[in-house]
Order: sequence, then structure tokens, then C-alpha cells
Amino acid sequence: MITLVGAGNVAHWIVQRLQDSSRFSITQVYSRNISHARKLADALSAEAVDDLAALNPDNRIFLFAVSDDAYPVVLPQLPFVLPLALMTSGTVSCRCLQNHAAAYGVVYPLQTFTKSQDMGKLDAPMCIESDFLGEWKPLVWELARELSPHCHEVSEAQRARLHLAAVFACNFSNAMFTIAHKLLEEKGLPFEMLLPILHQTVDKLESLTPSEAQTGPAARRDTSVMQAHLDSLENDSLREIYRLMSDLIIQMQENEITAPTVLKK
Repeated sequence: MITLVGAGNVAHWIVQRLQDSSRFSITQVYSRNISHARKLADALSAEAVDDLAALNPDNRIFLFAVSDDAYPVVLPQLPFVLPLALMTSGTVSCRCLQNHAAAYGVVYPLQTFTKSQDMGKLDAPMCIESDFLGEWKPLVWELARELSPHCHEVSEAQRARLHLAAVFACNFSNAMFTIAHKLLEEKGLPFEMLLPILHQTVDKLESLTPSEAQTGPAARRDTSVMQAHLDSLENDSLREIYRLMSDLIIQMQENEITAPTVLKK
């Protein structure tokens, strides 16, 4: 039996993935906002609580799906030492649990979640840290496989690097999508026109490395097109972003250097 601590995006995904599980059942959901806890708990016929003192000491697994800055606030308020605590963070060290749980570890889903969407079929590679799980390790791996068919043992350093890589690949690219959306909107064009090229960009990565898949005016060294793009941008910040990204593509291809090395110059 599981107590789910948190009711945000990751918690919603966990609930949807375990809702029909015959092996693992979430019997309690905690959130400091009781209405958020009830929304998830009602989907599971579980108990909703907004007081950490009400955590069920009979539950075996306490699965934390809270924001990174919530751990220092929540952990000191725990009313007893947990038998097994698992965190879903991509960056926080699981050692923060060592004074609050007899065994502890990480089951980090490498994915972007939005709770307003149906995430039941959304796959997420599970990154597992098991150094401090002891005899619980087989059960944790079983839980991870219930959440995803793609499970990987990682170290703390590897998990942090995965999170960093995901920020570049997902969060930063989405910021570029936002810019593209605005540029099209200004000319009365729908963003949906870009969806085929975006899908193709990702699909190519199934058979090519990102560097092999790179296209565009910077990759072709088409300076006249790049200058025309710069001249068409009225916003100085966007001009600087365009210039930096174009220079980065050129330098990475010419010198086979990594993005962080370029950015330090």
C-alpha cells in the first residue's frame, strides 16, 4: 500500500499509471491543498489528507511527488520514520531522506507532464537509484516497471545530467516554440503549420544523431538568409538569440565542440 505525497503533475501521472494496477494500490494522498488531494484520491477510492500528522503508519511505501523546494519543508514535519521513501525528483539528492526513512531511493520519470492532459498512456523512462534501498530493491524495481516498461539504474550524478539534458532538449526547445508561435501570430499564421516539420525533426532522431540531423541556414552557412532573418526581427533579444544559436550551430559543426564550451566564450 502506497501513500502518495503530492498532487501535482507527476502525481497525476502516477495515479493514472497505477489506477488499474493489481499489485500496487495508492490508499492515501497527501496535499497541503485538500481539494487537490481529494481530486486524486477520489479516482482511487483512497483517503485524502492535508495534514502530515495524518499519514498512515501502516503503509509500506511513501512516494514523494512534490516540487524540489518542498522537500526541506515537508520532511521535518513527518510524524514518524518511514519504512520506505521514494522521491521522483530529477535533481534533489535522495540523501535528504536518510534521517526520515529506514530505506530510501529514487524513481525519477524522465518526462514532461501536464495534469490537464490525459497522461495514462504517456510513457516515461524510469531512472532508479537503489543504493539505499536494501531489501526493498526488488519491490521498488517492480513498482518502477509497473509505471514504465523502460527502467534504468542510474547514479545521482547521472540523474542530474539527465535532468540537465532534458532542460536543453525539452524546456529550451519549447521556449523556441513559443517564439515561433509569436512570430507566426504577428503575421496571422497558425502555429499548426509548423507541426509537420517539428514531428519530422524528432522522428529523424530515431535513425540519426542530433548533429547528423541538423539542417537550416546556419548548417548550410547561408549568410544571406541569416542576415535577412536578422533584419526582419525588430526585437533586440530575439536578434541576439538568433545570432547566438546560428553561431553555435556553425561552431559545433566546424569544431565538433559541445554547446557548453561555446557558451563560455
